[in-house]
Amino acid sequence: MKNNYSRRTSFLENFTQDALLFIFFLFILSVYRAAFIFLFRDQLLASTTAQDIWLTMWYGLRIGLKTAGAFFLPSFVLGTLLQQIFPSWKANKFRFIYGCFIVALLSFLFQTRLAYYQEFQNAFSPFIFNTVHDDVWAIIMTSIEQHNALVRVLIALVQTTVFSFCLKYFLLLGQKTGARLATSSRKTLCVVLICIFLVPTAVFVRRGGSFNFNGSIYWKNAARMSQHLLNEAILDDIQALYKASRIYKQFAKMAANITPQEVKQAAAYLKQQTAYEENSLLPFLEKKANGAKIQKPRHIFLITAENYMLWPLMKDYRHLPISKGFQSILQKENALLVDKFLPASNGTMFAVTSVLLGLPEINLLTANRPTAQAPYETALSVQLKKQGYKTRFFYGGFPSWENIGPFMRHQQMDESFYFADLGGEGSVWGVQDKIMLRNAAEKITQEPSFNLILTSTNHTPYTLDIKQEPELTQEEKLKKLIPSDISDVNLFVQRLQHFEYADLHLTDFILKMYQKYPDSLFIITGDHAARWTLRDNPSLYERLSVPLIIFGNGISKDMLPPNAAGSHMDIAATILELILPKGTPYYALGQDILSQQTVGLHAYNWINKDVLGTHNAKEVELLSSDSKPLSPQEQQKIEETLKSYRTIAAWRIQNGTELKD
Repeated sequence: MKNNYSRRTSFLENFTQDALLFIFFLFILSVYRAAFIFLFRDQLLASTTAQDIWLTMWYGLRIGLKTAGAFFLPSFVLGTLLQQIFPSWKANKFRFIYGCFIVALLSFLFQTRLAYYQEFQNAFSPFIFNTVHDDVWAIIMTSIEQHNALVRVLIALVQTTVFSFCLKYFLLLGQKTGARLATSSRKTLCVVLICIFLVPTAVFVRRGGSFNFNGSIYWKNAARMSQHLLNEAILDDIQALYKASRIYKQFAKMAANITPQEVKQAAAYLKQQTAYEENSLLPFLEKKANGAKIQKPRHIFLITAENYMLWPLMKDYRHLPISKGFQSILQKENALLVDKFLPASNGTMFAVTSVLLGLPEINLLTANRPTAQAPYETALSVQLKKQGYKTRFFYGGFPSWENIGPFMRHQQMDESFYFADLGGEGSVWGVQDKIMLRNAAEKITQEPSFNLILTSTNHTPYTLDIKQEPELTQEEKLKKLIPSDISDVNLFVQRLQHFEYADLHLTDFILKMYQKYPDSLFIITGDHAARWTLRDNPSLYERLSVPLIIFGNGISKDMLPPNAAGSHMDIAATILELILPKGTPYYALGQDILSQQTVGLHAYNWINKDVLGTHNAKEVELLSSDSKPLSPQEQQKIEETLKSYRTIAAWRIQNGTELKD
């Protein structure tokens, strides 16, 4: 009888502490959510009301139930239940240590999130899982120099200490409350009631504050506010990471499970045929040129500019003097801009592989695949080499970054120039663009050439010595042109000046090359958008889009169809259709933007002339007041088209061109 009594007493004392631990975790999540909104309050619209903030906190509290519930479970199982089996087990000590660990985890994640949001304007995104494949040392140095990583670590330690101290007394309160219940004559009834209500409570918590699925809140339907910042605040750090991992795994799973039959079905769909009977992708990828639109250029320059987003070229932002170079080029009669254009994904190497290979990026780290150790038939370098061009690659960083050195060699680059070849000094990301482009210009001769150029200076950490760049707009003038309520004015000015630096020296290089070799073709795009904008609540279009600029001998603005849209994967086909004689065979998965392509494909999004959508989601963003919403049938057709592209690309990247199990 005494043993039964002690176990009931132990259960009540332990469970009460578990319940308070659950509430404590929920409290911390709410505190960090409120702190996140406060620290980025400059991004809130002037029309934001107290009700908007309370709704955000309410939705966040509901989805936070799932996180707190997940943290509650180990404490309940390894503390309360384990002590029922082993009475000598020190459940209180375990619970406190476990609670301190979770507090530390949430504190360090919060500091990481602040820096991540500052850079990417997202709580966490699928892109974070590719970090280990990037230049880790450069990322560490960027975190230290640009985002005060060491200070953030100290702050996280202080947060952990303060909250752990509070937790200690919170658990003591739970222990005393449980002891009072244990002295009650109805302790058996208390245990029974707890056990009865545990299951429905678990359902309520699991479904984010609802007993049915229709009323539940989870990562897919958490974006319930009209402002980006508030939608990002609803997801706590654990839920944001969970969302990112689910999306990342979803695409990886799709790629891993593809069968040859699915590839054939995708090929048939894109070819508008009932069936595709070939056992190779080569016949599908082979196209015949419609006939050259311009005289064959002596040199082709394909420039992928670091963090060169579209919005500074938009009419609403032309008062900022940071894109004067490309603004002046676009005023020329032989230049055009594709503005309904998306990058391949959110990372630089994704852009490089997509631009060069003409394939969409689907998080398969293309350059590191065994198939990348042989030339891709769709690679621009491979195909232009057959047309008599010498192929070169210029990058101010290091050949070891993302395996880019071997990758370019396998894609038949005759010459590749890196850090040591282009100046040998600069930031952690490589030689500054001005020096890199100056040295690259000296490598160009009369011999026809294809030149792929990747810039890197417009990237955190911002290390330019502005005093050595007198051409750039001075800090005082820029401060007068930006909203006064921007929280970190100095950082924003740094960003503007680095963007202007990239614009200035890229256009200087282009115009000098054009003057020296007027029979040349220049194609310029951004690797991805820079994730920061001038607006408090920018549209997804502003946050995501990059320009595609085509300039050179024979180019005219009337070449651009009114419904043109595309992405990095379409650049290769566009170049080849510009220069190849009629009937010339070439290989491409992408389409010619100047004649065929009307949809652009990003890893997680898509765009056409009217709307920007998200994969597997019904919500779309209209791009202008004149834009027409899509019918369900039109949207389904776009999704099916993009799924077919991704299916074929995934197979080609992982398995090659042969269609066999």
